[in-house]
Amino acid sequence: MIQCFVKKNVTSSFNYVTFPKLLYVSKIKEESSIYPRVMHSHDDFVEIVLICKGSGEYSIGGKMYNIKPGDVLIYNSGVIHDEISGPNIKIASYCCAISGIKVEKLRKNALIPDDECPVVPSKNKFPVLYKIFNVMFSTLSSGCYGAEESCNYLMMALLVQVKNLLCKIAGFHDGDTDEPNVLVRRIEKYINQHYKEDMSLKTMSGDLNISPYYLSHIFKNFTSYSPIQYVLRRRIGEAQTLLITTNYSVTQIASIVGYDNPSNFNLIFTKYVGMSPKKYRKNYIVKVDNIKKSFTLN
Repeated sequence: MIQCFVKKNVTSSFNYVTFPKLLYVSKIKEESSIYPRVMHSHDDFVEIVLICKGSGEYSIGGKMYNIKPGDVLIYNSGVIHDEISGPNIKIASYCCAISGIKVEKLRKNALIPDDECPVVPSKNKFPVLYKIFNVMFSTLSSGCYGAEESCNYLMMALLVQVKNLLCKIAGFHDGDTDEPNVLVRRIEKYINQHYKEDMSLKTMSGDLNISPYYLSHIFKNFTSYSPIQYVLRRRIGEAQTLLITTNYSVTQIASIVGYDNPSNFNLIFTKYVGMSPKKYRKNYIVKVDNIKKSFTLN
């Protein structure tokens, strides 16, 4: 028999006034990843993603990152992210959402400084992280007694493991202080504030006092999107959120995100997501109902 003893004077890695709360755990299979969750952000929680299989490019905070198996992605609250996928880009991953995080010297619901790289290789920590995610997902989906409480403690174990990874790369910043980056952030902020409005490159350049050519060139150079592509992806990402979280009709959602013509909205949504808005909502509701049924049966 081998025993491992706990140290007598153990101190917590986190000093929380309130306990963080696990909101959900998702398991994204390779075949499901071809229907992407387009550009969006979360106002009041952090997401932690573990890439299990596949590789590709993700846009996080306006920058493109090459992701690969074993990478941990951290989406602070308010950070716009775009999970680019498609028939030839299949990525399996786990994801969890956590609210109520307050780390010393960081804003609320931020796990890393906003200028720090959000992609962290897990290396030899991958098996541990994978097991924690797997147990959290299987426990929640089973609906067994005490599932939520058990998973909240597992979430704390996950946070400790992730913090350990972050400590090893502390100081690895992306650097946004040079003039072109500052200008791109200004353009991005403008689009995020006005993307639901009738917008053109001419409108943007006039309001920002930048020539249309330079605005388009510098923005695409840094984000890999043209300004208009960015607008479209923000609209579709917001539409996905509204389809999931509200009872608004498709026509109402089209209007909210900036489309007067529902048919045009349907065409653009299908192009970016791979299915119509109605089918997207139906698929999500079916999945949620199936999980609820499993809770009831258990």
